Amino acid sequence: MIAFFEGLSERGQPRVTMKIDKARIEQFIREKVEIETLTDAQIARLLNVGTSTVSHWRNKFHIKPADKFKRKFKEKYGPDALECFDMMIKNRATLQEIASYFGFSREYARQVYNKLYHGSYSEHQRQRRYR
Repeated sequence: MIAFFEGLSERGQPRVTMKIDKARIEQFIREKVEIETLTDAQIARLLNVGTSTVSHWRNKFHIKPADKFKRKFKEKYGPDALECFDMMIKNRATLQEIASYFGFSREYARQVYNKLYHGSYSEHQRQRRYR
């Protein structure tokens, strides 16, 4: 990004205009959102701009906000928590067993399942019984 002055504002302050390379900024934001799952605020800190600026750019480039669930889950329950959850599901652990292992409620285990697998745990169990 290149900053240059363009006249004075109403208050007599120099007006700064930023010249940006749209392709590079889009690639940067897309990588940070889709691969690193960073928030607008985190990206804004990296670019030294406001959060609303990053949000504006992200929307302009049709980039959806990052799904932070998996990253936050790993931060809270450990780096291998998702793999462990998946292994327990594959080994037919009940939601109560999963909840007890991680130290949260059965209801939260159901919500985590729905978030990770985009479907109902009970429906998944019913389908497995008939195979």
